[in-house]
Amino acid sequence: MKNISNKYTYIFSFFLLLGITSCDDALDVDIPSNQLSSENVYSTEATAEAAVNGIYQSMVTDFYYNRVHSILGETADELVPAAGIANVYSSNEIPETDGTINGNWGELYKTIYNANNVIEGISKSTSLNDVKSKRWIAEAKFLRAYCYFYLTNLWGNVPLVLTTNVDVSALLPQSPQETVYAQILLDLTDASKDLPTDYKDYDQERIRATKWAAETLLARVNLYLGRWTEAAAHASTVINQTGTYKIITDLGDDNSPFIADNDEAILQIPYFNVDYTYEGSSVFTTGGTFLLRKGNSLFETGDARKTNWTIDITNGAGVLLGIAPYKYHNGFGDSPVERSTVLRLAELYLIRAEARVRSNDIIGAQQDINVLRNRALLNDTTLTDVNQLLDLIALERQREFFAENGHRWLDLKRTGKLDETLSVLSDKIWKTSDNLYPIPEPAIRSNPFLIQNTGY
Repeated sequence: MKNISNKYTYIFSFFLLLGITSCDDALDVDIPSNQLSSENVYSTEATAEAAVNGIYQSMVTDFYYNRVHSILGETADELVPAAGIANVYSSNEIPETDGTINGNWGELYKTIYNANNVIEGISKSTSLNDVKSKRWIAEAKFLRAYCYFYLTNLWGNVPLVLTTNVDVSALLPQSPQETVYAQILLDLTDASKDLPTDYKDYDQERIRATKWAAETLLARVNLYLGRWTEAAAHASTVINQTGTYKIITDLGDDNSPFIADNDEAILQIPYFNVDYTYEGSSVFTTGGTFLLRKGNSLFETGDARKTNWTIDITNGAGVLLGIAPYKYHNGFGDSPVERSTVLRLAELYLIRAEARVRSNDIIGAQQDINVLRNRALLNDTTLTDVNQLLDLIALERQREFFAENGHRWLDLKRTGKLDETLSVLSDKIWKTSDNLYPIPEPAIRSNPFLIQNTGY
């Protein structure tokens, strides 16, 4: 590992208190050794920019490019191990001592710490450009909100860490989910005001947060909270940016929403010094690490998403075992370069469609659904019944976002359909309390104020 500054040693010490016992090169940010104090880090634009980049760099970890797809997909009704052997995730028997869940918890809080560090450091600085300072703080708030969205949806009530002061944060009790969501909304609203409206400061690369990333996450959060008018409004704000965002059509290897800086991408994770995505070696492999549980039955005949985003998996005798997710195709040196896609335009059409149905705007909902059905080379829907449309939207979300960012698991949770969907699957040992993951045992051991989730 590179030499880590005092600042990052402090980060590591904090996460030891939370029960995290490993460090990663992804934490390293190349700040010159003679500029290591907090005051110096936030005294020049170059070092402040490096600190902000450090937040994104801390997202190049297993949770963000692998486990958010695979583990959430397995605990839902989406993915099964291709080997046919159930594990603690596909059976929903996750122990509180599971090291991977502990790692996920730690990686999210690690990013939050880095965001808090930027917010505090830049807020105290008297030497930085005011406009840039506002943008950097807005980026940090957006990324903090993104992490808390996953923390509260996976674990429920969680510590709401808004400071780098370990004396304050190490023994924080869990905050109610309503409080966490209130902070998410506050951070995203603040971020939306000060984030840039284009990518020109990022060399047109879609690897840093913009106003439209904040608006996208605001649309999602409001949908989860059942605030239909607000969800539709935030979604429309981004959809209306037609000069920047367009739905990718004519899907193919060289034309997909996972190619770097494509017209549908709103935010992608930048990998440092690597010209390929890690998903191809973990989730979306030609050998089929995971299979889609529903297989071909998930798709209508002729669905371009099946054609372009799945691959047949056969045994040695050529017998079809199932289909595997294959959204990312290109490895090292391949062209075009792909990037891990965090937010994309397709989600906003389905968010707005659902919000419109629930607000009785049937025609508007049909139009939004048909944008993605037409992209998939499917016929327009003519459904008008509210319940049928909601079922179709849920199905289109499953088809569009399979094995992607945990959407299926989170959709089943927010719509209250986990029990009815998962309890009937013979390979799952399902109980209602499995709707939350266990608080990692090392975190509970380190903080006596943490209360384990029911069922563990």
